[in-house]
Amino acid sequence: MKAIFFSSVLFLLTLCLHAQTNENITIGKKEIIYSALLHENRKIWIYTPNITSQSVSPDKRYPVLYLLDGDAHFFSTVGIVQQFSQANGNGVLPEMIVVAIENTNRLRDLVPPADLNKTNPFTDFLSSELIPYIDKNYNTAPYKLLAGHSLGGLTVIDLLTKSPRLFNGYIAIDPSMWYNNEKILNNTISQLPKQDLTGKRLFVGIANTMPGGMALSKLKNDHSSETQHIRSIFKLDDYLKKGAGGLAYVQKYYENEKHNTVPLLSEYDGLRFIFDYFQMNATEKDFTDSSASIALKLKKHYANVSEKMGYKNAAPETLINYLAYDALGKMHYNKSQKLFELNIEWYPESSNVYDSYADYLLSQKDTLDAVTHYKKALLIKNDSIVLKKLNAVTNRKISGMSATDLKKYAGTYTLEMFQVDISLELRDGSLWAVVPGQADDEFQLMSENVFTVKGKQGYTITFQMDGDKPKGFTSVQPNGAFKAVMKHK
Repeated sequence: MKAIFFSSVLFLLTLCLHAQTNENITIGKKEIIYSALLHENRKIWIYTPNITSQSVSPDKRYPVLYLLDGDAHFFSTVGIVQQFSQANGNGVLPEMIVVAIENTNRLRDLVPPADLNKTNPFTDFLSSELIPYIDKNYNTAPYKLLAGHSLGGLTVIDLLTKSPRLFNGYIAIDPSMWYNNEKILNNTISQLPKQDLTGKRLFVGIANTMPGGMALSKLKNDHSSETQHIRSIFKLDDYLKKGAGGLAYVQKYYENEKHNTVPLLSEYDGLRFIFDYFQMNATEKDFTDSSASIALKLKKHYANVSEKMGYKNAAPETLINYLAYDALGKMHYNKSQKLFELNIEWYPESSNVYDSYADYLLSQKDTLDAVTHYKKALLIKNDSIVLKKLNAVTNRKISGMSATDLKKYAGTYTLEMFQVDISLELRDGSLWAVVPGQADDEFQLMSENVFTVKGKQGYTITFQMDGDKPKGFTSVQPNGAFKAVMKHK
């Protein structure tokens, strides 16, 4: 049952959200940007999570996956990303933007120069033009990935070697390390030790490109041109397995896949490896338990995700809200409180988190704090529903306190500044203030020992207690603060 319950909760949430009504199925758009470095227009294909999400977050920022040979791999990669970040409540991968780059001159762009002193204009285009363009026009987070197949895989390895800070995660799919008699491969082996690769992740997918019937065990003793492609990749693999400057590295050999069939599986396995820490390891008990342990577990998990990705990550606000209200409905009050408070910590700019926490406070009869949080919600967003809640609280009759409990406040008090007596008396289960020459006022309970005056804005009456007996009260009102002391019961 591990993780199944977590996913099912997310899935139920998506069923309650508004689905897209557009009859057309759209997973991306094409844009053209002019490259001054390449002296040409470049077409890019872009997928953003809001296209397929049923819960759009306009301010949310996303990692970006850049795809080489983009027109060949866009559809499969977007499918993997959407399936494992959104569909059926999955949270295996983070939602991310996918930017796929169409080719114009593939050999020019995806063959790095063997001369270490020369740069590839295409990679300069990536770093100096395309990435800044995407960062400027889309809600990007400071986490980037690069994926490429064949010559694109060669470019991935070359960029890891020469500019490792440009991306955080690298996926090289059956890379053409054989190219130019392995000169680029040898450059990588000689230059990679000079780089600090701490925090970087590389996945290499290897297809079975050996002649039919040949076993992997015979590969090292074979020197034919027919096996140079796969031998060159394993040569890189042998080097990387020894450790390279803090690089987290994994390779996978696909015995039943050829060069042109391996990308889909490699894209999936590569993304799963790079984000192997992203999915929370939760059990059904974590969610059904009455304690607040799930809030602590969520906080710890996303602190680790944030550290790994280099920026703040948090569980979806809607999920935490759902769990908190579920706990509230089951009267698991401590659990509910911690989850609502976690949402406030993670989403302090959201009106909804304060509105929801106010609902919890009302359940605890903490009316004063509930009013404060409803007002916080309204300061962020003028929501008519929240306003109705606030008005209902501030104008409602005393509830949650019996006539016997209210009786302790009854008696005569002397208003110190004016030496005027005020009588508090019970009428039909409500507490009323009687002042000579004035209309009687009904007190309304806000929280323990704290009242407001029905029909009057800005009045708060706070009783000072000696044990369970009132000594007096302070009335804070628009024209000042006034103290009264108990005269007699």
